[in-house]
Amino acid sequence: MASFLSTILKNYSLAQAARAELEEDVGFLVRHLPGLGGFLLRHLAYKPLFKRIGSIPYIYPGVRFVFMGNISLGRGVLINSNSYIYGRGGLEIGDHVLISPNCSIVAGDHDLSRGLPMIERPSKAEKIVIQEDSWIGANSVVCGGVTVAKGSVIGAGAVVTRDTEPYSINVGVPARKVGERR
Repeated sequence: MASFLSTILKNYSLAQAARAELEEDVGFLVRHLPGLGGFLLRHLAYKPLFKRIGSIPYIYPGVRFVFMGNISLGRGVLINSNSYIYGRGGLEIGDHVLISPNCSIVAGDHDLSRGLPMIERPSKAEKIVIQEDSWIGANSVVCGGVTVAKGSVIGAGAVVTRDTEPYSINVGVPARKVGERR
């Protein structure tokens, strides 16, 4: 247990770890509530924890947030069921963004150099920006350090490892541009 705690405290300050615990506790209470009541309770519970919320977001049941204090949501954002949103490095989601079910948006990574076991490697923060009018398809992954440009579409199951172009359609692993929105 002491080894686990020392690993946590290498990566996060005590304040960050305590805040993450608070977010998890609040999330546990409201994350899976169904219907309109669940939608409203999630908004009320999450609002003080986010960095910024532009308007009431539609957050479906089962969405898990980590490091909410680093996440900004624009107006008219919809995040569908069972998505995992990790904001350690900072995450900006623009207006009218649609995030489909089962997406992972992870604003961080791990140091891959050799020397220490992976579990003891420090994590690193990598900001993600998802600009307005974008759609992240079901089961997609958006990796840290990426900007999903205005109007981009990310196809189902894609893994976004680099910036997209405005109004582009991107698919595959790793995601690549296959077309443009007209």
